[in-house]
Amino acid sequence: MKLLIFQKKSNRISWKLELAAFLCLVLALWIFCSFFTKLFLPKRHHLGATWDMYALEEQDSVDVLFFGSSLVYCDVVPAVIYEESEIPCYVMAGPAQTLPVTYRYLRESCKTQSPTTVFIECTGLVYGREKNSLKANLTYMPYDMERLIPTVELTSGDTRKGLLFPLYAYHDRWDKLEPEDWQPYEPDPLAGYTVLDEVCPVQGFTSREVPEAVWNDPENYARNLEYARKMLDFCRKRDIRAVFYITPTLYRLDEDCQRRIAGDIAAMGGELVDFCEVFDELGLDLGTDFRDKQHLNALGAEKFSRYLGRNMTKWAQPRAAADPDLWRSRAEHFAGLREKAAEKISETLAKEKENKGGEDS
Repeated sequence: MKLLIFQKKSNRISWKLELAAFLCLVLALWIFCSFFTKLFLPKRHHLGATWDMYALEEQDSVDVLFFGSSLVYCDVVPAVIYEESEIPCYVMAGPAQTLPVTYRYLRESCKTQSPTTVFIECTGLVYGREKNSLKANLTYMPYDMERLIPTVELTSGDTRKGLLFPLYAYHDRWDKLEPEDWQPYEPDPLAGYTVLDEVCPVQGFTSREVPEAVWNDPENYARNLEYARKMLDFCRKRDIRAVFYITPTLYRLDEDCQRRIAGDIAAMGGELVDFCEVFDELGLDLGTDFRDKQHLNALGAEKFSRYLGRNMTKWAQPRAAADPDLWRSRAEHFAGLREKAAEKISETLAKEKENKGGEDS
């Protein structure tokens, strides 16, 4: 009898030891994968999806967040807005970002910040079922449900495998690693903005062809609109002011589409600001301030951001305990990059003028 009891106790101890050993193995494997995933993943310091740098912002130190596509991270300079308003802002956008992904960005961003206002660039409503940008938009997000849900819902094949198991996508970078891959991230000196120093002189305004997602794919437009509604609901529950906006651009949506978007957002009780309507007030120079008909370069982005800063109190009030030294350094950093961009743009325009003169002669 005593021997039987002893055997039962031994079995229980053995089972617990095996479970503990299994859990230790799982933990070790998770630590191993996490370390090498971070190491093999290419560093991302610009062009949106800069999650690792965003995570270094002091908690609840940002009043305003900007979301959307490259029309946001190329056009909005938080340091310039702060100079004008003393309201700390941050850009959490991603390339060709569709609204289902923007919704996840909004939810994830608000886990570490408590913004009073969010700006959502809403031409994403007319984006099609974009596949190519999902990898860049989702890869750098924290590995939680806000990343996993769109990974399962929106991706497939190798893209899904790479997002679920990042080492699957980046394991072959072991011979491409550089010293900077071993360095930890530091706070983003541009707060999510990406400097463009190219220039493309333009003659005037154009209109886009009828957006496919609106007329030819009404189901996709309806889906995008539903995610706009979800963002509004999320913001209302958190007492956040949600401002949908259209960036100042020369490549504009046609009038029917603009009316459709404005009507649909209004029907949801949303707020829409079309900055194309105040284009003349921005002081943009068609000869120097555009990288192309959609994106502003550093000169144009500064002008648009100063306008935003001067008017930001229409939408938000300074509340967060921002670090003035940090924002002063960000303003100085941008000023230096802006001067370099101005020099490069001037040189480019001078060369183009010289080449044109040679052709004319």
